[in-house]
Amino acid sequence: MKITCYIIDEDLNSIDTLKKHIDDVVFLELIGFHTKAEEGIAEVKTMLPDFVFLGIDMPVSQGVDFSAQIASITKIVYISMFTAYAFEAFKHNAIDYLLKPVSKLKFIQCIGKIIYALPQPSMVTQQPKSLNPSYIYLKELATNRLFKIELDDIFYIESNNNNVIFNLDKETCIVQVPLKKIIIQLPADIFLRIHKSFIVNHKKIIHIDGNMVVLKNKTVLLLGSTYRESFYNYIRTTIVKTGRDK
Repeated sequence: MKITCYIIDEDLNSIDTLKKHIDDVVFLELIGFHTKAEEGIAEVKTMLPDFVFLGIDMPVSQGVDFSAQIASITKIVYISMFTAYAFEAFKHNAIDYLLKPVSKLKFIQCIGKIIYALPQPSMVTQQPKSLNPSYIYLKELATNRLFKIELDDIFYIESNNNNVIFNLDKETCIVQVPLKKIIIQLPADIFLRIHKSFIVNHKKIIHIDGNMVVLKNKTVLLLGSTYRESFYNYIRTTIVKTGRDK
């Protein structure tokens, strides 16, 4: 399972450096970043990353004071151009304190501390598929409320920019999370990726016409060329040919 992280820093060069380091570590996943403190903190509260790189030099929120808003829900690694704030940062239970520009060596050493600091449940793989979960809980973007969604009620799931939209029979639920993070939580024998933007509940398919997948509620989805072969391979064993064989 990936360890997820988020970056809040006004310094775009610092963000770019961290992104490159993160890309080089296979078990790390950057789920978002922001240059504005308040907007970034709102996303962290919604997306719940395992840890946050927090710029301590941000002029509006002054890093350390700002961290109190998220300290209870995630781990924090402070990043700064100055050593002066280090003592204060560690007083606030910082996992690490990195000086800009963040070197690859210091970054790797920091990740070692993160792994040690994270609770064991964050490091284990997802629940076995044999448990056959029939529902998931989602935190809705607009309200921050938790919604229990029965998997059988889902027609299809759509990725739209940084949001994922769960399309149910008569309503939708929007969450801010990568689509790839959603699909690993769903039963692979029910939910199929048919497009870079769509996951479909194959129980809701009424017919397939070329590259068009039509659902029971009359929704028409496009079957992407990248996923066409795997989709047809999955359903091929259940296809019953009609008419006279030649």
